[in-house]
Amino acid sequence: MCFSAGICSAQQPRDPDIAYAYPPGGGRGTGLDITVGGQFLENITAGAVSGSGVQVTVTGYSKPLPQKRFNEFRDTLAEHRKQMMDTMAMEPANKGRKPKEADIAPVLQEAGATEEEIRLFRIMQKQKGDPKRQENKQLAETVTLHLEIAPDAAKGPRTLRLFGKNGITNPLTIMIGELPESSEPGSTEAVPPSPPTVQFPVILNGQILPGQGDRYVFHAVRGERLVFIAQARDLIPYLADAVPGWFEPVMTIQDMAGNPLVSAQSFRFAPDPVLAFDPKETGDYMLEIRDAIYRGREDFVYRITAGKIPFVTGIFPLGGLSGSEAKVEVFGWNLPRQKISLAVPRGEGIQNPPQLANGFATTDVSFARGEIAESLEAEPDNDKEHARAGAVPSTINGRIDNPGDVDVFSVKCQKGSPVVFEVFARRLNSPLDSFLRVADPDGKQLACNDDLDDKESGLLTHHADSRVQFDPPSNGVYYVHVSDAQRQGGPEYGYRLRIDRPRPDFALRVVPSGINGAPGATVPVTIYAVRKDGFAGEIHVAAATEGFQLSGGRIPAGSDSVTATLTFPETAKGMPQALEINGTADISGSKVLRKAAPADDMLQAFIYHQLVPATELLAYPLPHRPPRKPPQLASESVKIPADSAGNANVILGKGIDRNRVRAELKNPPEGIWIDKVSPAPGGVEIAFRADLKKAKPGSQGNLIVELTAGRAATTTDKDQSEKRWSMGLLPAISYELAEK
Repeated sequence: MCFSAGICSAQQPRDPDIAYAYPPGGGRGTGLDITVGGQFLENITAGAVSGSGVQVTVTGYSKPLPQKRFNEFRDTLAEHRKQMMDTMAMEPANKGRKPKEADIAPVLQEAGATEEEIRLFRIMQKQKGDPKRQENKQLAETVTLHLEIAPDAAKGPRTLRLFGKNGITNPLTIMIGELPESSEPGSTEAVPPSPPTVQFPVILNGQILPGQGDRYVFHAVRGERLVFIAQARDLIPYLADAVPGWFEPVMTIQDMAGNPLVSAQSFRFAPDPVLAFDPKETGDYMLEIRDAIYRGREDFVYRITAGKIPFVTGIFPLGGLSGSEAKVEVFGWNLPRQKISLAVPRGEGIQNPPQLANGFATTDVSFARGEIAESLEAEPDNDKEHARAGAVPSTINGRIDNPGDVDVFSVKCQKGSPVVFEVFARRLNSPLDSFLRVADPDGKQLACNDDLDDKESGLLTHHADSRVQFDPPSNGVYYVHVSDAQRQGGPEYGYRLRIDRPRPDFALRVVPSGINGAPGATVPVTIYAVRKDGFAGEIHVAAATEGFQLSGGRIPAGSDSVTATLTFPETAKGMPQALEINGTADISGSKVLRKAAPADDMLQAFIYHQLVPATELLAYPLPHRPPRKPPQLASESVKIPADSAGNANVILGKGIDRNRVRAELKNPPEGIWIDKVSPAPGGVEIAFRADLKKAKPGSQGNLIVELTAGRAATTTDKDQSEKRWSMGLLPAISYELAEK
């Protein structure tokens, strides 16, 4: 991996990145042509969709004309027009008249343009002529794909990745449906003169460009309930350079005169809107979708499922005991039944039971399973006198039945034995914005919490669940109050209240979810720790996939992340390979192992970083790259004294001029630098120093170092400066700053 063009002997390609796919999905048993936009896509040769039943073929690649070539064509057309005007001026009958716009194709063909160049010129000319359009390099290149979707392919969200000579891309969501599909013309195609008429049920795919909106005409019958479910953020969760960080669609039902009848900009806390429309009269109506503030570009992609279809708006309870049979109440529109039975699998976690999946909703219907005793909240329980007893440990399934409702539970506690009170609601797609308070028998508030920031929930931007770790001041009964911070409520405002002793634990996230590297190369990866119930201990992380080596896989006590390095096997083949990374820690005398979940660090609205979960962790050995034999460390740790250097010895192969080896710290910790690189037996010695006014004594972490080698210019070199090239990254070096 190259970090600087000035260091490497040649500029290394950037990792390919994809930003949108259009259309964003297709139906079972169909063939589908998709355009994928992004950057650094020139050498893409293949693609894959997660799961089974979808075959991907790359059919084309396109990028904008070079600006110089565009200017040449523009000048050619301007000269052609001038010649036509000069010719007309010589004819008295044409005085004052303007020449008709000629077809540009023959003119540009005569100037040597290919058909593809003419097509690209037309697109760029149109875009540059639109004052609302801005150039977006991250969307400029496109790859066209053909997807063959098997009739028995599982419906729902899938992950699409592309790969080729320069690496594997980030994941992108596409949807597999089972209803008829309709797609608006793409961003480079002509807009139809009138809104198309659609028949229900249907899935509508479209793109919104600046200042535009899409309209569809449909026929509705009085007395039927039609549901319109938009997916936009579901498809592309975060846009780096847009505020609030995603496409905000607004859906409106209008009569044929354009009068709005019903509109939606969201569905409860979810940004993607859902509409239920009950027509008062049989007749034709229009559906309009646009951005809330009339933004738009190619990655403002949407997918609308419409018709008299079932839609689940909520369930109760939100979970059940592991291994049990749960009776679940279901709320929604056009539902075949309101109660179902669920077989709850063993173990703790969150699932999306197929019995609860509406198949088209913007949010998954989630059901939690736990391994401690469960009970149901029952009214009245709005005050101390009617408080329901809650045992330690247990989970109470409750709901805020109406606006202003408060549920109160009495819990017997002992001094010196902390108790955790934690609400799970928003994380289970409940609209509840919980507020949690703990009071003594006199009503005095002893602890409270509104919002818990849960780093495991990378798709939530409003962390609305609550958590309190309560240290009882004395033995006795205390009262836990659960309410909605917005004073809202209703049958679907469910929650799960966990009452438990602290259970120290952790979860891991590894970024990125697609790791590119040449065979034998060492590349950086970041491991994030989500610490739970006060666990602050050290975590050791390692690669569990044969042939891969993770270096620097120690997350120090109290730290939430570490940048480590992953070394590819020298024999790795050029195909995506599933990778497993695990972490272990000693908790209360027991060794706990947790598998690291893949994620991608996505930038939201210019500033916020979100860890978005991915379905697969993949390592991609770059094809056409020869196996590398990276430099080795004599020891992968160094202790840096307060008043002198800490040294790391690097073993080099033959043929390297040790006097011309340089080292550079990548994203160095504050206050730590490389003092010098010196020749040493078998290699070089790197001396690290620290400024303890900037770096905290006793701190620990990893140092990521890139080595470069050089040689003197020869008499035949036109450029007489020293020639340098990257030798790659060293395995991560664990460091510790000595106490003063």
